[in-house]
Amino acid sequence: LEPLELPADRRRPARWDPAGDSVAFTVPADLAGRLAVLGRDAGATPFMVHLAAFQLLLARWSGQADVAVGVSVSDRTEVELEPLIGLFLNTVVLRSDLSGHGSFLDLLARVRSTTLDAYEHQDVPFGWVVADLAPERDPSRNPVFQVGFALHNAERRPLRLPGLDVAKVEPGTDHSAFDLSLHLSEAADGSLAARLIYPTALFDRARIERMAASLLRLLTSIAAHPDTPAHTLEAVPATDLAAFERWNRTATERPAHSLAELFFAQARATPEAVAVISGTRETDYAELADRVRRLAAVLRSRGVGPEHAVGVALHRGADLVATLLAVLTAGGVYVPLAPEHPADRLAHLVADADVTLLVTEQALAGQLPAHPNTLVLDAAPTDRDETAPPLEPRGADDARAAYVMYTSGSTGRPKGVVVPEAAIRNRVLWPVERLGLGPGDRVLQKTTIGFDAAVWEFLSPLVCGAAVVTGPREAHRDPAVLLRAVADHRVTVLQGVPSMLRLLLDEPALADCASLRLLCSAGEPLTAELAGRLRDAFDAEVVNTYGPTECAVDSTAWPFDPDEPGDLVPIGLPLPNVRTYVVDAEGRQVPVGVTGELHVGGIALARGYAGRGDLTADRFVPDPDAAVPGARRYRTGDLVRRRADGALEYVGRVDDQVKIGGVRIEPGEIEALLAAHPSVAAAVVAVHRGDAGDARLTAYAVP
Repeated sequence: LEPLELPADRRRPARWDPAGDSVAFTVPADLAGRLAVLGRDAGATPFMVHLAAFQLLLARWSGQADVAVGVSVSDRTEVELEPLIGLFLNTVVLRSDLSGHGSFLDLLARVRSTTLDAYEHQDVPFGWVVADLAPERDPSRNPVFQVGFALHNAERRPLRLPGLDVAKVEPGTDHSAFDLSLHLSEAADGSLAARLIYPTALFDRARIERMAASLLRLLTSIAAHPDTPAHTLEAVPATDLAAFERWNRTATERPAHSLAELFFAQARATPEAVAVISGTRETDYAELADRVRRLAAVLRSRGVGPEHAVGVALHRGADLVATLLAVLTAGGVYVPLAPEHPADRLAHLVADADVTLLVTEQALAGQLPAHPNTLVLDAAPTDRDETAPPLEPRGADDARAAYVMYTSGSTGRPKGVVVPEAAIRNRVLWPVERLGLGPGDRVLQKTTIGFDAAVWEFLSPLVCGAAVVTGPREAHRDPAVLLRAVADHRVTVLQGVPSMLRLLLDEPALADCASLRLLCSAGEPLTAELAGRLRDAFDAEVVNTYGPTECAVDSTAWPFDPDEPGDLVPIGLPLPNVRTYVVDAEGRQVPVGVTGELHVGGIALARGYAGRGDLTADRFVPDPDAAVPGARRYRTGDLVRRRADGALEYVGRVDDQVKIGGVRIEPGEIEALLAAHPSVAAAVVAVHRGDAGDARLTAYAVP
């Protein structure tokens, strides 16, 4: 029996701290009466009804289906004990399996059977049960069960004493024996006086108040629909549902222009401003726009148009920036082919994406598969065929694919994520609108082209008059090279994964990076300790961003505040035109503070996976809460919970996926490739984390 893990506000102390408090509330007489009738019709007592409801609530809040609750029972089972004075109590453990899709009445029948069976054996001392089970002892929690329950059948008639006014006074609670206890007492008016007792070392009062509201909501739903599947019964308070809608009220108007049109508009507005800095060479907006138009015309002459994929294999530099813009201008779909990837992987991507054209340079051409339509940019001018008239950009088509980004696949086959124009345009404009990106800013483009975080580093600066600084080839993995590029080019905006950002703090060149004003963390959980050190070292704002490739780079963001509690910086609130949902295994939203899987909806969603309709249908599901018919959500597989202010906190994964250096990796992909080797009978890949939280993969093979 696994310990029940309720979402807490603080880390569990090493030893149990009994300091406690309680939240009192009332189950109204009408509701209590309907539940009593429900139980009577099912042959169950009010105790059994409320125990079943409480266990269902615990399952919802913990995400666990195996729930055990401790109950005190009278141990005066022998007639000879009746005249004796003293406390004759024993503890029995009532365990319920809440998996499956049965109704509440089905659950109640099981709880009734379990309770009656426990009463048959109530003379067995609880200490004997613990000794027999011999659970691994943990001084921070109670063994076998962590939650208590009691229903007191008190005398309903009010107490009257001659010559005295009598009022009931509830004693305060400053002690908690368990992680949580629910005490119910029948009142004279037919209502139930309820009290949730909790340890203050684990929980804030606000969380327990939400749990009380959640229980009342669940009891109301049970009374109305006892014969419907228990997992469909509503346990989210109305106040939470209203807050969810408020936090998802992110609608923001977007310009009716394509990304290419936005770039050319900026080039007309600031033709002499620096657009790209690559080493010692600076390219202004006018020169870049001319290069993009001419290259787009070449692409069009080579058969590139809407929904035609263009494989791009180039080192960082002005040519790479121009090529990506040219593909978008021609209406094509760019497929990044990272030069550092193995040739076999690049060949698979080219075939899987069915590219119309390959664009590369002479130094990389040998790594690519032979393709009948290949454009080598640094070949002789006559080979580049740039005699066609310059091409103007296509107008906005929100549904048109902009790029295909490949991510790790659990079967050993990378998945191509097809991202439409509207999704990436929404993300590209966000730092301009919300982070003040604009003229005078210089954004370091150091993320490898095969990782989606590179997309906004290329495009966001070029729609607002800022400059793209293309970092040296080693910048994404060498902190010294990265900081030297920041210092030399007076970079103002830098994005990185926390594991890399931490390394910057030990570099001597840090003192030369006073130009930095904004640090964006992405790809890994960001600790408050690291965020604080970065903020102080660079005197820069730190923003934590989160998002899977399937949601156009980022879905949420949160500015770091050193005064906020918590070990991790939240991943925050949804970006404009994005909706977030925290749901249980059945896809129902969970209360504030409860852990669930994050689903993302709105404009940011990818179209799906290239050529993988089955996988697309599995991961992109209907969004019943959206106002737009046919809207979808993406199931991220990430576990999160909401704070009271709506900010999302990252908790973990529902599967084995891991991020290393911000790159999403499915251990199953590595296992599949290892197992395919003729000398390997079986393989498994394990994730190990260091003291700083950095992840490493270790493969084990059976010959």
